[in-house]
Amino acid sequence: MCGRFSQALPAELLVDLFGATDVRPWKPEPSWNVAPSQSVTVVGRDAERDRRVLTLMHWGLLAPWEKVPELATVRPINARCETIASSKLFRRAFQQRRCLVPVDCWFEWQKVDGQKLPHALARADRQPVVLGGIWECWRGLVGDRALTLAIVTTPATQELASIHDRMPLVLEPEAWPLWLGEVEGDVEGLMRPAEPARIVTWRVGRAVGNPRNNGPELLAAAA
Repeated sequence: MCGRFSQALPAELLVDLFGATDVRPWKPEPSWNVAPSQSVTVVGRDAERDRRVLTLMHWGLLAPWEKVPELATVRPINARCETIASSKLFRRAFQQRRCLVPVDCWFEWQKVDGQKLPHALARADRQPVVLGGIWECWRGLVGDRALTLAIVTTPATQELASIHDRMPLVLEPEAWPLWLGEVEGDVEGLMRPAEPARIVTWRVGRAVGNPRNNGPELLAAAA
């Protein structure tokens, strides 16, 4: 599962890292505790102009057939890799609208003796973690629209399963062109757990459990 993450990466770093040549209304605010329904920086592809785009989307996929977003009963934040290609809700986005979600780290809660202990998970080399996502564009009758996304998840590696049995799809740079649809290939083959040596974990304080708490101190190791 992926239900919370930190996204406080500098804008200049993201533009350089992804070679984005199109920035659509994109004024990212750093957040060390991104929660569902909030705005997220996303890297997508403009197929018509064949270029990468940086933009903001809301976390929680809104199906295009919904008539009133506020009344939608299903707004999934995650899409399981095992069913994404066959799910009515996800399959069209998976086929046509895949994106990248760069984060500092993500958070999971480990159940221990009736308690939930928060952990941060990040790349061992401390480079941005790039997650695979899918997105939709909901359009209203009066011209309004909403860009929304869900993050793809895979089974956790054996090393991480003691914290949570699911993890987000982590994509290496060589996989980005295929995931974004810039080249053709076996997209489903990318949906596998990250190599264990590339992910590190550490306990963090319980303050991260409240999305109103937001600051770099949330990433500090728990005493």
